[in-house]
Formats: sequence, structure tokens, C-alpha cells
Amino acid sequence: MIKGMTLPKGGSKLPLILGLILGLTAAVLAVVYLTSAKDESGGSSSSSGGSGVPVVVAAVNVPAGTRLTPEMLKVNNIPEADRLFGAFSTNEGVSGQVTRVPLLVNEQIVETKIGGGTTFEGENPPLAFIVPAGMRAVSVEVSSLIGAGGNIRPGDFVDVILIVEVKPEGVDPETQGTSDQISATILQNVKVLAIDQEVTNPNAESSSDDTSKDTKESATSLTLAVTPTQGEVLAMADVCGDNHGGRLSLSLRAFGDETKLGNRTEWANDGPPPSCAEVLGISALGE
Repeated sequence: MIKGMTLPKGGSKLPLILGLILGLTAAVLAVVYLTSAKDESGGSSSSSGGSGVPVVVAAVNVPAGTRLTPEMLKVNNIPEADRLFGAFSTNEGVSGQVTRVPLLVNEQIVETKIGGGTTFEGENPPLAFIVPAGMRAVSVEVSSLIGAGGNIRPGDFVDVILIVEVKPEGVDPETQGTSDQISATILQNVKVLAIDQEVTNPNAESSSDDTSKDTKESATSLTLAVTPTQGEVLAMADVCGDNHGGRLSLSLRAFGDETKLGNRTEWANDGPPPSCAEVLGISALGE
């Protein structure tokens, strides 16, 4: 029947040509669609954990100098080729660190962008990078490192002792022997961050031979890690010693000794500002 068919003369070939063109176009579009769908499927599989690798990124924009918390971090799966050198695969080792530079949301976090906290690598870090979270670094002058022979080093824990001169009430100030000395432990188990200008990493793992440089016995400036309230106590005690012919001294604790004296004042964060007499545990200082 087909052989016997004849096409009409004139423009009868136009529908056939249009049909061929539309058929080819449809075939090309189908190929393009299937290829695109395959690529999209492969990409989503990589980002959701199929063939991707886990990378820690910033969950929010983080300014420089910020201590990272778990809420600021998240783990994304990305193609291995997109992973930056030094990127972290888990939050462990990242949370608690301090940002050296600003981080943008979804930015990969690499070793060079953070530092500080409990895993700071280096022998001489900036002091601000080793101050524990919620604490303050407060410096005071001490007459000498009494009780430790000048061997207190950054990373040690000490008790702070205030010694002042007192004069009993009702005694003639012209009489000899009217003054007395009183001492009291005003802070307990606080960490030494620096002595003079020497700052070492108290969290670095190393042998006792190289944890810090030798501390000279003549050192007089000492920086401690204290709570904000303890900082007030320490600053006030420093002035109290100057005004009453006294000084601050240190008592070095044994490694791991966290025992506290129960008969000495503990300073609540919501308590009133301390006075000179209060830190010594007496009602008043004589004039």
C-alpha cells in the first residue's frame, strides 16, 4: 500500500520535514534532561553523605577573637576535591578554640584560622589566647616568690597570701611594739599565666624540662587567671598591702592538689565588693 501511495504535488513535503525537525529536537531535549538529572543526583548524594567527606564549617558569622561554641559549628559533607587543607572533620578540637580571623557562615574552618583554648600549639602564644573561658588575666606585683624559691612557672597553681601591718585599737601609737602583722590566704588554687613578660603555653604537652623558661627569682610581676570577682579581690589586696605596709606572697601547690582551706573566705560572683579587712577575715584595720 505504501509503495502505491503517491504524494500530492506542491507543498505536500512540508509537514514531513517539520515532523522530522520536531522529532530531533525532542530527542536532543530528552538527552539533555537525563544528563542534567544524573548530575544533580550525583551532586546531592555527595553533599548528603554519599561520596562526600565531612568538614566542619561555621554555622553563623563569627567575628575574630571569638571563642567557638558547639552552636557556632556544624559538619557538612562536600566533595573531597573541595576540602581545604587543614580542615577539620569533627567538632572535637574546634569547639573552645578562638578565631584568629572572621568566619563567614558555611566557611570551612582550618587550623590557620583558629588558635587558643585548650589545644593552642606553640611555646609563646598571646596571653589573651590562653585565658580560660569566663576568666580574667590580672597582674599584681609580688615582693618575691616566697615559699617556692623563685621556681614558680606559668601553668602552676598557687594560693595568694596577703600580709599587712595592723595596730590594735586603744594603744598609744608612740609606744613601741604597738603594731602587729597579720596574713591570710585570700585566693586559692589559681593558675599562673605569666611571670614578668614571660608567657608560655600552660596547656602544651611537653616534658618538665622545657615547659617554660627558667624564672628568675627577681621577678615581681605575676599574672593570674581569676574570675571577675577574684580579680576585684586581687586588685584590692594589692592596694591594701601598699597602704598598710604589707605585701602579697604566693604559696605553690603540688601538681593536682585542689584542696581548699575551709576556714578562708570564698568569693561569690554575686557578692558585695570586698574590703581590705574582709579579705583578711577581721572586722577592721587599725589606723
